[in-house]
Amino acid sequence: MLQSPARQAALQPRISKMDRPAAKAIFGRRLGIISQQIAIALGQDVVPLLHELRQPLEVAELERLTAAAARGDGEALASAIRLKQVDGQTSEQLCLTFLTLVARRLGEWWEEDRCTFVEVTLGMIVLHQQLRELAPGLVTSGAVGGGRSALMMTAIGSQHSMGIAMVAEFFRAAGWAISDETIPSEAALIRRVSEQWFGLVAISVGSSSNIPGLAGHISAIRAHSRNREVAVMLGGPALLSHPELALAAGADATAPDAAEALRRAESLVALMQGAE
Repeated sequence: MLQSPARQAALQPRISKMDRPAAKAIFGRRLGIISQQIAIALGQDVVPLLHELRQPLEVAELERLTAAAARGDGEALASAIRLKQVDGQTSEQLCLTFLTLVARRLGEWWEEDRCTFVEVTLGMIVLHQQLRELAPGLVTSGAVGGGRSALMMTAIGSQHSMGIAMVAEFFRAAGWAISDETIPSEAALIRRVSEQWFGLVAISVGSSSNIPGLAGHISAIRAHSRNREVAVMLGGPALLSHPELALAAGADATAPDAAEALRRAESLVALMQGAE
């Protein structure tokens, strides 16, 4: 449902972003994961290759591609890599190191307060997807499968369950282990995520009245989850016109439909492997 500017402004002060120390710690682990995966794919440390790459990759291009990654625009990064391959300027190693530069630039943007936690996470998803394209054997099906379990729920207090039920079936068809439940309170949510390991918690937000409580619920999930690297996704009718509300609440990602939710969830869970 489209919210008026006045309603939007009224909601914003009631949504707190994830506190910076916690977000910084999570981001640091994720940056370490993607760097480690690139190093594994290369079969060597990527740091000695960075100097080789800094010449052909201009600062303006690095800024443009980092911005694209933060928007979740994987095609921009893929196109740049293809152009360098066609031009003969790079090898597979150079392309993989190219991803490292974008990842490092994302980290610099984070330190400079030029991007949000969720923009960083979107960037990491894009980088991981491109890494899998360049080194498809890097993430084995067994490793990804280990994290492909999800708790799917409507926002606490919401009665709109049809949407999340459809998403749950979409994920099941893709091989995920799904628990789709009605969680009546934050205390019940804490009990649920503390008693069972989930790679993902997905929350469908059916009404704008559910939005103010999201930040607190997400903080509780992260604080009490058996999986300290649990990914949190938000979706639903209340966020379709204002996906930025998911970012403000501290979620890792949002998606407009089940197919995109599955794509992003697969990359998020794969990115988390090895973080523990």
